[in-house]
Amino acid sequence: MKKVFTAAVLAASFGLAACSAVSGKPAQNTAERNKANVLAFYDMAFNQHKVREATEKYVGKEYLQHNPDVADGGEAFVKAFEPFVKANPATRAEIKRVAAEGDLVFLHVHSRLNGKDKGEAVVDIFRLDKEGKIVEHWDVIQPVPAKSASGRGMF
Repeated sequence: MKKVFTAAVLAASFGLAACSAVSGKPAQNTAERNKANVLAFYDMAFNQHKVREATEKYVGKEYLQHNPDVADGGEAFVKAFEPFVKANPATRAEIKRVAAEGDLVFLHVHSRLNGKDKGEAVVDIFRLDKEGKIVEHWDVIQPVPAKSASGRGMF
């Protein structure tokens, strides 16, 4: 009995997904769904350069933007980034780390204009609504230096 109870407590503690009685497939918790949506959005917008499609599919009707260079709203995001990806066709964003907690998703990204660009280290934070749509965004951006005092890289 103790082993069964311990396993049940561990499963609950780690948030292991239960199987759906109808489909037999693992249920996806909110944080995992949100993480998948943000990763798909980021890839579509910044690697496939389908900014409008990504916005229409993954951004909510209300979209609050904390980047001082981009206005609120999905259309403002499109107007800011469609010209950018068009002007920089080799730009890519490599996601190094991703974490999710509840309605928040955190990305650590190496963003580069092209293969020769040292790029920028970006931390993006997204808040998603109950339907899994992106409704708020924060970011912190830092240029990748040629060298560091510690000898360790940004990623």
